[in-house]
Amino acid sequence: MIEKHYLLPDRWVKKLPALQKCFWAMEAFILRLLMWTIRIVPLQRGYNLAVHLCKTVEPLTPFTAKFERNLAVAFPEKTKQEVTQIAVDCCHNIGKALADLVLAKRIWDERDERVEFVIQDGIDPLRMRERPVVFVTAHVGAWQLTSFVAAQYELSMVSVYAPESNPYLHALVNRLRSALPCKFIPKEGCMRELMTTLKQGNVIGFVPDLRLDGGVQIPIFGINTPSNTTAARMALHHGCELVPLRAERLPGCRFRITICSPIQPDDFNASVDEQVKQMTQKQLDLFELWIRDTPDQWLCVGRRWEEEVYERPVHAIEV
Repeated sequence: MIEKHYLLPDRWVKKLPALQKCFWAMEAFILRLLMWTIRIVPLQRGYNLAVHLCKTVEPLTPFTAKFERNLAVAFPEKTKQEVTQIAVDCCHNIGKALADLVLAKRIWDERDERVEFVIQDGIDPLRMRERPVVFVTAHVGAWQLTSFVAAQYELSMVSVYAPESNPYLHALVNRLRSALPCKFIPKEGCMRELMTTLKQGNVIGFVPDLRLDGGVQIPIFGINTPSNTTAARMALHHGCELVPLRAERLPGCRFRITICSPIQPDDFNASVDEQVKQMTQKQLDLFELWIRDTPDQWLCVGRRWEEEVYERPVHAIEV
């Protein structure tokens, strides 16, 4: 979820483009101050503070409208008022996502009381140490904490991230990521290192739930969209398992991290391209289940479908 600006309305920046660097520096200063405050107060208060900030700035930002746009397509059965409320809740959950990153080390240090790990059928943690694995997750819940799997099961893991547009914030977020138990590399030019990682028998991580221009057309919520098939293709190419990870929020600043059953193609005799498509479809189907379970925790602000999809009337009920 990478935006040019998080706390400032786009219309302000567009009116004064010459002050772009000043806006970036101001935003980074505000977020740095917030992060420092989150870090020094008790854990629950830190989360509450982050959510409160998002509630305060939410009317000024474009996030609610962007969330609402995607939610209206994904949940046509909901009224406009219901969709708007979920979108507002999504904005508040941006604060929780920020707190996850800031407080990750403290959460891990207190993992015995804060983090539970669930292993579904078909997964052997000892086997993961002996052969490569491709992990995938979605921007749902506390997705950034899925990297705890690497520390819990002593795995060497490389994950891909999208750099921040704000260079000051980019440096800050990278410092926070360094507390997580894996190596992060930018998505641009990442393929060589990812392939090397798998060849060495280690694991890699993707968050491939966003729209990918030029990707394979695969439906999510019943609507075709250009989708990222890289995770499935790499798993097939290297003969390793494609394993979804899910991090759920529980009451009391606790979390459940589930290592899901491996995704396999329906037809092992099909062409590689067809197997990749089958596996990516199952991956998106699983992400859709997570989103339906907690729609207010789906942090997707970018355009998810083709533009004409958003032009269709989606609400049968207006209240």
